[in-house]
Amino acid sequence: MKKNNTSFWILPILVVLIAACTTTKAEKVEEASENVQNAQNELDRANENYAKEIAVYRLSVESDLRENKLKIAKLQDQKTFLKEGVLAVRNEKIVAMRKRNDELELRMRKYRGDNAEDLKEFRHKFDSDLRELEKSLKDFGEDAIR
Repeated sequence: MKKNNTSFWILPILVVLIAACTTTKAEKVEEASENVQNAQNELDRANENYAKEIAVYRLSVESDLRENKLKIAKLQDQKTFLKEGVLAVRNEKIVAMRKRNDELELRMRKYRGDNAEDLKEFRHKFDSDLRELEKSLKDFGEDAIR
C-alpha cells in the first residue's frame, strides 16, 4: 500500500515541474523580441563608436597631411645653390612627394568604410603609406641640410 501512495505524490509533482518549465509561445516571442532589441541596441552602439573612431582618425590624418604640405612648400621655397641637373632631380623629388601627399589626401576623402574591419585594413595600408611619405620628407630635409 505504501508503494501506491508514493507514486500518487510523484505524479502531481512531475506535472507541476513540467508545467513550470515550459514556456508559452507568447513568452518565447516576447523573449525573442527582447533579444532582437538588445542586439539592435548593441549594433547602434557599435555604429556610433565606429563613426566616432573614423571621425577622430580623419582629423588626425588631415592634420598630418597639412603638416606634410607645409614641409613640402618649405622645401620648395628653400634657396639652393645646386647645379642644374641636381636641382632638377631635387625638384622632381619634391613634386613626387607633393603628388603622393595629394593622393593620400584624396584617398582619405574618398574612404567610405562599412565596418570596423574595413577601417582596420584601410588604416593599416594608409598609415604605412603615410609613414613612408613622412620618412621621405624627413630624409629629404636632412639631405638638404648636409
